[in-house]
Amino acid sequence: MRVTRPAITTIFVVMVLQSASGRAEPQQATTDSSTPTRAEIESLLLTGEIVSDRNVSTSPEQGWRIVVDDGRRRHAAFIETAAGGDTFQRHHELNVAAYDLDKLLQLNMVAPAVERVVQGRPVSVSWGVDAVLMDEMTRAMRNIAPPDADKWNKQMQVVRVFDELTANAYRSIDPSARTTKLWDNLLITRDWTVWLIDHTRTFSADRQLAHPESLVECDRSLFTRLRALNRALLSQRLEPYLSAEQIDALDARRVLIVNHFNDQIASRGENVVLFDLLPSR
Repeated sequence: MRVTRPAITTIFVVMVLQSASGRAEPQQATTDSSTPTRAEIESLLLTGEIVSDRNVSTSPEQGWRIVVDDGRRRHAAFIETAAGGDTFQRHHELNVAAYDLDKLLQLNMVAPAVERVVQGRPVSVSWGVDAVLMDEMTRAMRNIAPPDADKWNKQMQVVRVFDELTANAYRSIDPSARTTKLWDNLLITRDWTVWLIDHTRTFSADRQLAHPESLVECDRSLFTRLRALNRALLSQRLEPYLSAEQIDALDARRVLIVNHFNDQIASRGENVVLFDLLPSR
């Protein structure tokens, strides 16, 4: 499948990397200006030579910015090393799990991430999102209004569904949290497309939704895909990164989300609750 969203391209000279421990930094354009496929991105992250690691960290709780190069394409990325021992601690594998779930749901909102061994230990390596205008923390602090409020609200509803599904411990819905680092992991590109990074504190064992009242609308394609998922499919794709308890909880939250929107559709009407933002296939 070819990645067509303009945020994952390699034609921009300036890109921004942000995460819990990384800040903005410009990078050079790659030698190949074609739009990479998901497979090409994953291959570069997985096997590309690390040609820049200026901020190498020796702490297991920190990551660092890198540049990877496979001879054809050079691109910025971010290494996460966290390896917490329980579901309340950060873990690099959750970045990969979130990306694989994004692919299952065909959201194309989560920055690609793979697991590989660097400096003798397993880490996640995440794609550096291109053409970043700002993060949500900055937007909220500066009170910048989106140019298309309807599209923005729909994107944020998709984010809400994904965050409830993954039990994201970072992106609090409290309005005051928007101006804190809890929201520097939602990136906004120059065309006001949303990208999600840093999922190192997601997929808890909680079987309940944190804020079901915030799930007001849902993308129609996303809702269809959520209904089609089941525990077996989730286990097949996510078992390398999540425990059985985490997968059970993920599927329980999925069922609650589907039931929630089924109830909303029954009471308010399908055309009120569902909208069309994501590709249907």
